[in-house]
Amino acid sequence: MKKFTFGKRIIISLVLIIITAFIFIWFVNSYINSRFKPDSSTQSQKTKEITKTFTLEELKKYDGTNPNLPIYLALDGLVYDVTAGKKFYAPGGAYHSLAGKDSSALLHIAGGDIIKKKYPAVGKLNRAPELSVQVQQNL
Repeated sequence: MKKFTFGKRIIISLVLIIITAFIFIWFVNSYINSRFKPDSSTQSQKTKEITKTFTLEELKKYDGTNPNLPIYLALDGLVYDVTAGKKFYAPGGAYHSLAGKDSSALLHIAGGDIIKKKYPAVGKLNRAPELSVQVQQNL
């Protein structure tokens, strides 16, 4: 029977630990993806039912500063009602800077999937009026 030296035992142990870590990470990632994967049929049904369209100017009213209005934010062309997370999106909340505007750029870095899964879409964002004003100003 072949005997392993102390150095070879250390290397084999480290390789086994690394393989075990990768397997563990793979299982956790698979679990998270399966548990929190949005139902695409439900999402497409929600999108089909949306008839309200907001401009960026209209969206500004829904930034949480008026307690009588819901709190909205826009992500990827849809407007989401995040009023249920009022403690986060109202003034003084950690994510108040996202409310009442198109937050797509910031939410693509982190958090966009959570918004899409957790909050209902209530409208579509129409950026055309603001973009046409910008184009006219650039001429």
